[in-house]
Amino acid sequence: MKSKYYALAGLRLRVDSEKEIDDSRLYEAFYAPPGDCDIRILLSEGPLPAPKGRLMYRTSDREYYSCEDDIVLVSSFPRQDGPVPFACRQGTGGEIALTVDYPKGLWDSMLFHALNLPELLAERGVFLLHSSFVLYRGEALLFSGDKGAGKSTQAALWERYRGARLVNGDRSLLAFRDERLTAYGTPYRGSSDVALALSAPVKAIAFPERASRNAAERCVGAASFARLLPQLTYEAYQRKKAVDFLSDVCAGTPVYKLRCLPKKSAVTLLENTIWNE
Repeated sequence: MKSKYYALAGLRLRVDSEKEIDDSRLYEAFYAPPGDCDIRILLSEGPLPAPKGRLMYRTSDREYYSCEDDIVLVSSFPRQDGPVPFACRQGTGGEIALTVDYPKGLWDSMLFHALNLPELLAERGVFLLHSSFVLYRGEALLFSGDKGAGKSTQAALWERYRGARLVNGDRSLLAFRDERLTAYGTPYRGSSDVALALSAPVKAIAFPERASRNAAERCVGAASFARLLPQLTYEAYQRKKAVDFLSDVCAGTPVYKLRCLPKKSAVTLLENTIWNE
């Protein structure tokens, strides 16, 4: 039996399998030494077991079943002629059984997809936010929003003009640590090709919008919640957890709408707004 360890957002995962799990590019920063774990995955290869329980819902690449007090997940690869199941996960707790039937082998990114790792982390109060994460003055500044809104552009401007460090250009993990919202890097790097295992308390979350002039506006209450919810990753059965989590985020973390140009002036405005408010 071979064991491989990962560390994400302060949680440790251990995967036990008969075969080696091949390394995936940019996952190395998230490997961890042997030791205790928060989640243990027992991985086996072979024909997928028939899912037990009641079908809750299905998406283009997943099926969820409710089995007594647990969840069974069947993951598939989408194809033009229909989804092809390749993994069955049983459970969401501290010990999880995962069966994989995929002739091309095992590697980190495929394993995380089979597990639907964001769902497992959400069960433990750690949520994935669609955002670019830059580290500045020891704190995290997150740029969130839909594709094309300017997240990567604004993050790059902060790198260029303020020496901020890009931790991840596409996805960040969020969790409350010592009662403060903390951002963590993830291996889900997107087009930025940057995935660092760094963390920092969150100073603010900004939603950039392309405009003809720069303007920053603080979002409060329902306005901040409405912007954040579509960018958070969670499963349908976890909606209450997500709503409760975001309610706490909105109560203590500044959220801004940033109308901006792709220029240094946008950086100056946001820095003065956030750090000198």
